[in-house]
Amino acid sequence: MLVIMRQDMFHTLGDEALIAACFQPIIQAYKEIQSRGDDFISGLFQELSPGQQALFAFHVYHTHAIKSQADCYWWSAYFLAQPAKWAGIQSALRFFKDSSTLPLVERMESLLRQRNHPRNITNFDISASDLDHDPELMSEVRPLYADLLDAAEITHQGIATYIRNYPDAFVILR
Repeated sequence: MLVIMRQDMFHTLGDEALIAACFQPIIQAYKEIQSRGDDFISGLFQELSPGQQALFAFHVYHTHAIKSQADCYWWSAYFLAQPAKWAGIQSALRFFKDSSTLPLVERMESLLRQRNHPRNITNFDISASDLDHDPELMSEVRPLYADLLDAAEITHQGIATYIRNYPDAFVILR
C-alpha cells in the first residue's frame, strides 16, 4: 500500500499534498473493500504500517469534521459512538505527537459526554441540525471548531514532517 513517488516530488510537495498523496491509495482501497462488503479494519488495515494506520484514522475524521461546525459536531458524535474508532483517532494524534488537535478532540469528547453522548451507533439519532435548534450547543461547538481550523495546519505540518522523516513507512521513492 506504499505510494510510488519520484524522489524530487517527495521533497517538493507541500504538507497537504504529501499527506493527500500518502492517504489516497489507502482511502481508495478502503472504499473498494467496503463496497464489496468486506471489513477493512480486520483486513488490509492490519497490513498497513503504524504510520499509515495513524494517517488513515486521523485523516478520515479530519476531512469530515473540518467542513463545518455542524460536520465537526456530527462526525465527532458519530465516531465517539464507536469507541474503537474514537480511540483510534486519539491514538493517531498521539502517534504523531500532536499537541494541537488532540486537546480539541478531547474537549469535544468532554462536551459530547456532558450531553449524554455517545449514543449507541445502531440507534444513532444525532443530526447536524441539532446545532440550529440548540443555541447553547452551538455556542459550545463554535469555539472548538474555530480552534480546530487553527490547529489543522500545525497538525498537518507534524504529520508531513513524520512522513518526511520516515518515508519507508509511506512511499517507495524512485
